[in-house]
Amino acid sequence: AIEKAFLESYRQLTSNNKDIVNKFLELIESTLNDNTLEKNIKKLEREITHLLNKQNSLVDLRLEEKIDEDLYEEKYIALRKEYSEKNKEKEALEYSLENNNQIKNRMKTFKTMLERKEILKEFDRYVFESIVEKVIVGEIDENGNVDPYKLTFVYKTGFKDGLNGEDFKSPRKNAKNKTIGKDSAELSSYDSNHVNKSSSYSSDDTFRGFGNTGSRELRIINRENKRIHY
Repeated sequence: AIEKAFLESYRQLTSNNKDIVNKFLELIESTLNDNTLEKNIKKLEREITHLLNKQNSLVDLRLEEKIDEDLYEEKYIALRKEYSEKNKEKEALEYSLENNNQIKNRMKTFKTMLERKEILKEFDRYVFESIVEKVIVGEIDENGNVDPYKLTFVYKTGFKDGLNGEDFKSPRKNAKNKTIGKDSAELSSYDSNHVNKSSSYSSDDTFRGFGNTGSRELRIINRENKRIHY
C-alpha cells in the first residue's frame, strides 16, 4: 500500500507545481554532487602510503642495527595491524562507492524525468529513499480518535502529504477489513496504546510516538533503507 500511495503522493506534488519540482531537483543535484566517499577513500590511501613508508623505514633501521630486535618486532606488528585496519576500511568504502554510483545513475534518470515532467509510473526504491525522510503510519487526533490507515509522507524538502492507506490496498484486503469489525477495533486500541508506550523512546528508535499541534501520530522511520510493508 505504501508503494502505491507514494506514487500517488509524488504525482500530486509534482503536477503543475514548479516550486516543489525545483526543490526536488535541488535535492537530487546535492546528492549527485556529494563526493564524500571519494574524499574519504583518497584520505585513506594517503594514510596507507604513509604507513608503508614507516614500515620500510623501520626495516631499514633494523638492517642498520639502529634498533634492537624486540623493539623492531613490537613496532612492526603495530604498523601491520594499523595497515590491515586501514585497508579493510578502504575496501568497505570502495564497496559503498560502487553502490553509491549505481544510485547516482538512477537519480540522473529521475532528474531527467522531473525536468521533462514525466510521471513516475512504477515504484523506485532509490527514488523513494532519496526524497522521502519518513513515513508516518496512523494518526490519533486531539480527541483520541484513531485512524490506523492514515499515511503521511514527509519529504526531505520539508513537504508533507497525507493520504488514506485504505485507498491503496488490494480489493481482497479491503474486503477482509470490512467484514472483521472487531479486529479493526482491536487494531485501533493497540495503536493507541503503542503511541503512549512509545512516547519516551529516543530519536534513534525505529518506532515511536511524538507530539504534534492538535494531534498525536504514530511514526515509522525508514532509517535503514528497508522497504516498509503496510
